[in-house]
Amino acid sequence: MPARILNPESLNSLEVIQVVEYMDKKYPNTHYNITNGNQCVWVYFGNLNLYFIFRNSKIADIQVD
Repeated sequence: MPARILNPESLNSLEVIQVVEYMDKKYPNTHYNITNGNQCVWVYFGNLNLYFIFRNSKIADIQVD
């Protein structure tokens, strides 16, 4: 897993699993950071920021910045 999880105690482990699965499919072999965002899970690498928004324990939206 090429992810580095920052402040893991502030993250929901089930959400992190879903984010890692998504990243493994969409961005294989990419090293990225996962941390807690503003009511989301924030993933960043290079100059790309992804904000995973969850509803009912599932990814409801992914915002790209």
